[in-house]
Amino acid sequence: MSNRILIVYASKYGCTEKAALLLQARLDGGEVVNLRYAKVPDLKAYDTVILGGSIYYGRIRKEMAAFTAQHKQELLTKRLGLFICAGMTGEKGEQELKQAYPEIIYNKALAREVMGDEIYPERISALDKWVIRMVKGKEHKTGGGLSMDKLERFAHTMSAGE
Repeated sequence: MSNRILIVYASKYGCTEKAALLLQARLDGGEVVNLRYAKVPDLKAYDTVILGGSIYYGRIRKEMAAFTAQHKQELLTKRLGLFICAGMTGEKGEQELKQAYPEIIYNKALAREVMGDEIYPERISALDKWVIRMVKGKEHKTGGGLSMDKLERFAHTMSAGE
């Protein structure tokens, strides 16, 4: 049986995009769509849908929030995986993940993960640099990095039972 995979993400500065592409490689392909720039293909063509978004000022990217609201019923018929890229870890990170997606979608997901964060200073605005400095301290430069362990575990869970 073929398992067609779609990875849909919303990324402002590139960390979530990097996570989506790493997942694509570990899942032996699948289509990857950035909601900021591309039209989403018909979901009927896919068995598995993975949703990823960055947390920006405590919320999932607006493109992802709109996408999940618009496609909620159809998403519930798919094998789902959810991830976020965020600087918060532990219980705070888990709370951000839970708040990022509608509860019914969150509860249906086979895999859910906070992948970590990477900050690319050359890509971010002066305002965002200031906010990061206020939230994380002035010594915080590049983010904690994406967790390859979490990414591998997520990919393994999503590929199990194909």
